[in-house]
Amino acid sequence: MQIKSVRSALITNYEVLRLLEESQEAQKQVQKRDPSVEYPEHLRTVQFELTEYLKETPCSTQAPEQISNFMKAMSKFELTKAEKLQILNLRPKSTVEIYLLIEECEERFTEEDLEQMLSSIIHTLPRDDDYEEEEEGEEEDAMDEDE
Repeated sequence: MQIKSVRSALITNYEVLRLLEESQEAQKQVQKRDPSVEYPEHLRTVQFELTEYLKETPCSTQAPEQISNFMKAMSKFELTKAEKLQILNLRPKSTVEIYLLIEECEERFTEEDLEQMLSSIIHTLPRDDDYEEEEEGEEEDAMDEDE
């Protein structure tokens, strides 16, 4: 087998999850119409494991309009497509995490740029675990008051 195009397209984890779900649904429909059709067990295992993994990542709560808003917000920063993709998939919560995702970050961006970038990420891509941390913080405050 030869690789004709090293990187023909980069897609987000959100897109991978949606493609997997669509593929699994199409397979179910085919099997409803013709129960004799069987798919390789290894394929089903990979689909299941990957779907379960992706459901535990930030992409599981994303929506197409969030992704669009994120891309617009990031357009003011000179990021490569791969860097935008990594940020979108991982949803960094601190500038330290952004440093890890952007090549030569210190040379390309000021601390103020990174703070703006982080603010845009938090605004366009809210995370479920942000709310969990807020609730935990409120619980800790309530426990401190009780003492």
